[in-house]
Amino acid sequence: MIDVDRIAKRYAGIGLMLVICLWLSGILLASFRPEWNLMPPIWISTAFCVFFLLGFAILWRWVMKRHEDSLTTLYSVVSGFRMLMALFTLFIVFLVVGRSAMLPYVLVFMVFYLVMVAFHTVYFSRITNRQ
Repeated sequence: MIDVDRIAKRYAGIGLMLVICLWLSGILLASFRPEWNLMPPIWISTAFCVFFLLGFAILWRWVMKRHEDSLTTLYSVVSGFRMLMALFTLFIVFLVVGRSAMLPYVLVFMVFYLVMVAFHTVYFSRITNRQ
């Protein structure tokens, strides 16, 4: 039997440390290149990642405790929902800042998004393979 609470807390903890490292790297880059105006994209990307990281940790724990047989469906649904919400977030940013200012938002968001998807995939593939 696996300790679901410990795995969910560890996922959230490692993920938050990863987001903090990305955030600090972005701030460091923004301090060297202030003309790029990277602070708003960094904050939006950080908020998106933290929201999905904590939300998925809570949801995964709930599914593991009550409906463990639906775990593969959860992974698929969360992956699709994350992509849809990423597109929606970038669309809202597009409406607010306009087309000419989208490049920094898309690039920063893409880095955060891909790192978090890679972390999610590696972490839960190891957990699933241990079972």
